[in-house]
Amino acid sequence: MPFQTPEDVLTYYQKFFPEEQAADLNLTAQLHLEGEGGGDWAFRITNGTLTTARGTIENPDFALEATVADFLAMANGQLDPMKAYFTGKVRFHGSMRQAMRLMNRFRFNP
Repeated sequence: MPFQTPEDVLTYYQKFFPEEQAADLNLTAQLHLEGEGGGDWAFRITNGTLTTARGTIENPDFALEATVADFLAMANGQLDPMKAYFTGKVRFHGSMRQAMRLMNRFRFNP
């Protein structure tokens, strides 16, 4: 069943986060989604544990900005994240190295 809201995506990621693959990761990230149902979410991965919260975090390692529709399309496999980035549908700020470490380790497929 496809994700309907950003909260659906975040709940899924929290529930199925592969802690063993993130044992050596320590990073923070910020997500800003525009449009109906949007807002800000902060992520922290510390020693294999993922925590998410609504709101912002100071000095994240990286931040992503997108519309709710584009975020859901990426989460549902209908929009390639790299294509979204190169076409300006996703805006990125911060450490590309940290973002790639995260992307290369985890493929979430609901």
